[in-house]
Amino acid sequence: MKTAFHKNFHLIDKIPPAKDANTKMFIIDSWKPSSDIYLIGCAIGLLCLKTESFELYCVVSKNPELKPEKYLVGLKKDWLFYQQRDVYSYSSGINDLISYHFLPEGCGFFIKKGESIYIKGGVMNLSKSLMYYDILCNLYFVRL
Repeated sequence: MKTAFHKNFHLIDKIPPAKDANTKMFIIDSWKPSSDIYLIGCAIGLLCLKTESFELYCVVSKNPELKPEKYLVGLKKDWLFYQQRDVYSYSSGINDLISYHFLPEGCGFFIKKGESIYIKGGVMNLSKSLMYYDILCNLYFVRL
């Protein structure tokens, strides 16, 4: 049995309102493992205040590209793990805020030593208020 390890990523930021919509996509962080690993899962948290119209995204990918930008489509391709939260009402519970994604036992995404993994984020503020948000991602892996 192999020991599972974790690597944490976290961002707290804000996005102003816009006349129609204010969106942004960005790389939160990147990581190059110091040895060959199998990425076996992740936990993603997407937190913000309740509003009438706000979207949060977090993606784990081996591809740093963020295009195309329209409707944050660049986040919806080439991902290993993906989570989206559309905030149109109050949270319905912990599973609405944090989600766990694990591959079946014995499976994993192979990441070579020194290969980059990108943690990408996206926000869409359709509200009329300045919005603060919190994106967190914990990667779970085993070393070879």
